[in-house]
Formats: sequence, C-alpha cells, structure tokens
Amino acid sequence: MTPLLTCLLVSGTLTLGQIESQIQQRRLELEQTGERLAEVRARIAQLDKSEATSLAKLEAYQQRIATTRRYIRQLNDQVAARSAEIAQVSAEAERTAKRIRELKEELRRRLVSIYKYGQILPLEAVFATSTVPDLSRKLRYFRFMARSEKLNAEKLKALQKELAAQQARLVAAKAELERLREEREREEASLVESKAAEDALLLRLRDERENKQKLEAELDESIGNLQALVTELERQRDEKLIAADSHHFVINKGRLPWPARGSIIASFGSQEHPRYKTRTNNRGIDIQTSTGTKVAAIADGRVSYADHFMGYGKLVILDHDGFYTLYANLDEIQATVGAVLKTGAAVGTSKDYLHFEIRREGRPVNPAEWLEP
Repeated sequence: MTPLLTCLLVSGTLTLGQIESQIQQRRLELEQTGERLAEVRARIAQLDKSEATSLAKLEAYQQRIATTRRYIRQLNDQVAARSAEIAQVSAEAERTAKRIRELKEELRRRLVSIYKYGQILPLEAVFATSTVPDLSRKLRYFRFMARSEKLNAEKLKALQKELAAQQARLVAAKAELERLREEREREEASLVESKAAEDALLLRLRDERENKQKLEAELDESIGNLQALVTELERQRDEKLIAADSHHFVINKGRLPWPARGSIIASFGSQEHPRYKTRTNNRGIDIQTSTGTKVAAIADGRVSYADHFMGYGKLVILDHDGFYTLYANLDEIQATVGAVLKTGAAVGTSKDYLHFEIRREGRPVNPAEWLEP
C-alpha cells in the first residue's frame, strides 16, 4: 500500500465503498502471496531431504524471508483497511442510531397529540365546525396525519433494519481484524525462525572449509551461467547497435545516475562476497541499501530479463542497445520483460544490498567508472 493510500484510510477520506474495494483487492494479493509462501516452504522441506546445493538452500531461505516480509506488509495493509472500515461503519451506525432516536421522539410527540385530541374530534367536528367544507378540510388533515404516522413507522422499521445490518458488519469486521492480527503475529514469528535458519546455514558454510569451497564453486558456476545468459541476449538482439562514440553511456561516462544510493561494500574484480564471505570475481559492484529501497534504471532501456536467477536472487536486465545494466538481489521486481523503461523508472526494490553490473556488448565493465561521483 502506498503511503498516500494509508493516509487516506487513516484520515477517513475514502468512502466505505472504496475501502471495501481495497479490502477485496488486498484479499486477492494475500491469497496469491500465501500460495507462493506455501510453495517456498514446501520447496525448502524438499531441499532439506535431498542432496541439493548449498546455494539452492540459501536462496530458498532468502525467498522464504522475502515472501514472508511481503506477506506481513500485505497483512498490515489489510489491518489498516479493516480498521478504517470499522471506523466508518461505527460512524454510520451512530448516525443511524441518532436518526432512530429522533424519529422515535417525533412519533412519541405525535401519538400524545393524537391521544389528547383524537377522541373528541367527532363531537368537535360536529359542534365546532360551522360549514361542511370546514369539516371536510379537518377530516382530510387528520387522514394526512394518519398516513404520515404510517410512513414514519415504516421509516423507523427500515432504519432499525439498517442499524442491525451495520452492527452485524461491525461484528464481522472486528472478528476479521482480530484474525489478521493473530496471523500477522504468527508470520512475524515465522520470519524470525527463517532468518535464524538462514544465519545458521550461512555460519556452517563459512566455517566448514569443504562447504565453503563447494559454495565458491557454485557461485563461480552462477557467474558463468549469467555470462551465458547475457551472451545469448546479445546474440538474439535484432536492433542495430548505436555507434560507440555517440552512445548515451559513452557520452555520459562518469555522469550516469546511481541505481540506488548507498556505499559500495564490494567493488569490481576479485572480492569477498558481501553475504557468503567467499572469494569471487565480482563482475559489478555491491551497494549497501535497506530493504524496500527503490532501484531505478540508470538510462532508458528495454527489459530483457526479469526473474529469479540462481546465485543472484531476483534479477532484472535492461538492454540499452550495446550496453546492458543488471540489477540483482532485489526484494521485489517491478518491471516486466519487454517493457521500455525511462531513466529513473522503478526496476524494483532492494534488500540489504544491491548487486549492480554494466555490460558493454556483453562484457563486464567497472560500474564505478561510469556512475557519477
């Protein structure tokens, strides 16, 4: 949920119908994320029983952590929407109850009036009315009063029915709110367990020499697989290359915007991996970020790849006609294959760090030389 939408829900600016629409939309998102979370958990259970690679297990834990975080965020959105619904329905129920009290008081006054004067009306009409037209007018007036009382009684019945429906909706909404809060608590506990499991596995891999060497080999294999992917993308590209000296990247070398702001925690070349603490040949740079930080395209480009990639987590590759930019270790992907993104457009959001690469005709170059100081 966007900050603006959250503010609108809290302030009560949205109508009850709009809030209900948000609840339905969020329910579908929750169901989809819940299904994805169940799939990831089942995959981890399978991997624990098999001879899966260490990297596969680590990435499965990371997926579970990222999916659980997304699920908790969606639960928070639904809690906010349900709270707003309860506030709105409570206000409506109070207004309905007030109208019922006012109508009952009006009916009470009229009934007293009819009781006082109704029984003497026939004699009064006969002895106090001088003409037949006067009598006719008085009788029409009392018939109008009787019809009015009947309409008011029907209106009162309708209001009471409306109030009962509002009260029933309040009970259901409060029960759902309580269920959502309990589910959020369970998922927060699950998130703590998942992080602890990932940390324990990482510790074993870092401390045990054999496992560490195996992980290094797996990461090297992932680097090779990524190079093969970029080479294939380069081979499949139909567009004619822009002349090197007039390419946007070449003209703006050293002035290109950063994909996300943060300090470099792993530079280009032979480096220690920021998460796995293994020695790898870094084809890009790793930028320290916080979870949820916007990751932006550094130049106009077409999305060539947007999916999970072993060793890199969630990965997006943009084609810039002769240059590629790669955005990896994403928390969320917000781009789709084939989409054309403008400079600054959202590619996704980062986790604790962003892995970023620039490839020139498929070959890696040092991003620090191309980005602005």
